[in-house]
Amino acid sequence: MGWSLRRQPAGIPAGAAASLEGTGNHERLLPTGRLEAFSDGVFAIAITLLVLELHVPGRGEVLVRSLEHEWPRYLGYFVSFAFIGGVWIAHSNMTRFIKAVDSALMRLNLTLLLFVSILPFTTAIAATHLFVSFLSFENLKIGYAGVAERVAVVVFGLNLTLAALMVYLVIRRAARTPGVAAGDVAEEELQVFARERRAAAALQASATAVGVFLPMIAVVFYLAVSLLSVVEPLRHVHIRRRRTSQPG
Repeated sequence: MGWSLRRQPAGIPAGAAASLEGTGNHERLLPTGRLEAFSDGVFAIAITLLVLELHVPGRGEVLVRSLEHEWPRYLGYFVSFAFIGGVWIAHSNMTRFIKAVDSALMRLNLTLLLFVSILPFTTAIAATHLFVSFLSFENLKIGYAGVAERVAVVVFGLNLTLAALMVYLVIRRAARTPGVAAGDVAEEELQVFARERRAAAALQASATAVGVFLPMIAVVFYLAVSLLSVVEPLRHVHIRRRRTSQPG
């Protein structure tokens, strides 16, 4: 004997039940609070783990020389910090324009957090192997980039690229899912935002490809793209505020 999972609730007229059936998609939506809180926590932990990779010179070491020796870790820290900061800003801007989330958006967001959470690991790989024989501050001599340096930079770049791609997919899903955007204007804003993040992901992928041949140039590109991801959303917020403050 089988039971129907879509029975009419007791006390609800047939017409009202049919109306509820038509809004089934909206019934599967969830509030944004838990997505925002969990995401902010992962972003904060990832940034905190980055700074743990910075080593403090010991008392018996020459301070200046030790700091110069650790410069690849500082570079990796700034790249990843700027990137995670840009992702956090993009994520915060997205949640301003949505009123609910669905299960697919939650899964995409979780995948984004996966790539963000492993950034401290890939940053440490790049910092450990980056320019070990490529650049020396002691004699200012540029050498040949070995296989380890290339692999380290490419692995780091792939992590950044996949995270940037997931930011785009999360925002695109929010823009295309009915009932998620806070309104028509918010939906248009999300669509524009998604196109911008798609361009950022393409730039990041191009920089990763450069890392196969020119690791040092690629890392400079990583930093430039990360800084751009921080500045660009803030610039758009400033433009929107100016438009809304203008009369008429």
